Amino acid sequence: MTSPHLLRPFSARQLSLVSGGDRVAAFSILGGNFRGPSAQIHGPTLVRRVRDLSSDSEIVVFFDVPVPDGSMVSAVDDMVSMLEESNLDVIAIAIPATEAVKRVEGGVVAEGIDRSDLISLKCPVVIRRESLENLVAAVGEAAWVDICQFASGCGDRVGFYEPSLRAPVG
Repeated sequence: MTSPHLLRPFSARQLSLVSGGDRVAAFSILGGNFRGPSAQIHGPTLVRRVRDLSSDSEIVVFFDVPVPDGSMVSAVDDMVSMLEESNLDVIAIAIPATEAVKRVEGGVVAEGIDRSDLISLKCPVVIRRESLENLVAAVGEAAWVDICQFASGCGDRVGFYEPSLRAPVG
């Protein structure tokens, strides 16, 4: 099946990022109806884009809108700074899990799962280039890649950013 999975590149300057300087490369994950509960990136497109990254790019950002608005750019700036100051490999937006989650046994709901300590990781996702290259090497023949899932599966340290916990600017 051929589908419109694209990664539209943006430079740090195009996004007016303050953090990270020219060492940040960003991609918009385009695909319209192919978006799911997490950012699914077309594996072969990701492999091509990472191969073509500038040698100056040390941090890569993925977001799932065609053009980010001011609040997303501000969050990306915070996330890039957070990544630079931490020993993490990947940072994503954390949203509290709100959907009902159940454990099933033998085709019957056995119990509800307490969601108080569950989160969902969403875009934007900020990742160190070295981790992204390791992830791309592990992608293999996968048609779809969830950066956070693959990164944690590769042993990378995945952290989260909670926008509601950041102090307002001004």
